[in-house]
Amino acid sequence: MRGNRALPPDIWVLRAPRLNANDDAVTLTRWLRADKSTVAAGDPIAEIETEKATAELVAEAGGILAHAVAAGATVPINGTLAYVGPDPAALEAARSRSAQSSAGADLAQAGATTRAKAFAQAHGVDLSQVTPTGATIKERDVARFVGARAGTTLDDARFAREGKASAHQLRVGRDLRQAARSGLFTTLSYTLDLRGPERMIASELARGRIVSLLGVLLWGLGKTLPAFPRLISILDGEDIYRYREVDIAFAVRSPAGELQAPVVRQVDRLSLDEIARAGTGLAKRAMRGKLDAKDVGGACFTVSAIPTPKVESFVALPPPQQTAILALAATRQEIELTAAGAVARPVATATVTYDHALCDGIYVAQFCEALDRALNPEPPR
Repeated sequence: MRGNRALPPDIWVLRAPRLNANDDAVTLTRWLRADKSTVAAGDPIAEIETEKATAELVAEAGGILAHAVAAGATVPINGTLAYVGPDPAALEAARSRSAQSSAGADLAQAGATTRAKAFAQAHGVDLSQVTPTGATIKERDVARFVGARAGTTLDDARFAREGKASAHQLRVGRDLRQAARSGLFTTLSYTLDLRGPERMIASELARGRIVSLLGVLLWGLGKTLPAFPRLISILDGEDIYRYREVDIAFAVRSPAGELQAPVVRQVDRLSLDEIARAGTGLAKRAMRGKLDAKDVGGACFTVSAIPTPKVESFVALPPPQQTAILALAATRQEIELTAAGAVARPVATATVTYDHALCDGIYVAQFCEALDRALNPEPPR
């Protein structure tokens, strides 16, 4: 497409395209042609990536290529990626205008709240374009801008407006978008044998202690995760950081339908009974909306369970600053052929979503096997 009116007519502007209907931004993963190189119309010049797609972008005009952003940059839809033109001086002037526009965005950043900045980043919004309702740009100002920008359904008779999203829904959406953009996530499903957990639950019940399957799973993760450090580490630029403590979050859905993620601290140091009591207390406080700041945040790993019958598997999304999450579906009976004949055994599908930049499928499969062994120890002879 031809550039904005302030540019000479012989300069072509490469802008970030919308590959999917829900895209707010694209990431320029790499340049295929160097800055200030000569390109012809039809030449591939850049590679971009969104949450669901990757694409090569080609020049629609010939001339000298001037990069407007560096590789790795996230650019809002219609944002400028590069210029192509015949005159190096005019290209430098165009690039200078782009830099001044970015400076305006930085100025807007300075006058925005932390939540507004995070929300804007997650939705690919240039804060210089957002009009605040007060002296400072707030999260609701950015949300209003995003709604207006994406408001293609407002005049569509097929839709009836339900109302505004809650602050919790906006926060969850922001966090999940941010997490999805920070890693290359894929999944692996594994059938967990639940005979061991059922024996543990029955043994604890005989002692007058109530333990759930989730509690047993947390106990098993405490025994397993320390041996798989990549699953409790994060990639920050070129550096890898590992969590010092095995603090595990678990998903709780409140009566109002809001998902909370309380955290059991130092799971690897607790007994099964201690984990069960800590988890029960946290779940009760979450259901009542009484969680404290110390009850949430800082987890190295998360568990989400949906015990609804006939739910065979599901995929959960890791929150920000976590590399992996385990989703446990409902318990079901599976037929196993033994020397004594066909017997039914309780199983459940555990689906691990993980960042492929840090872990591969073999590593995650080995983790699942180790978790299975921890939950099903060999009976004493």
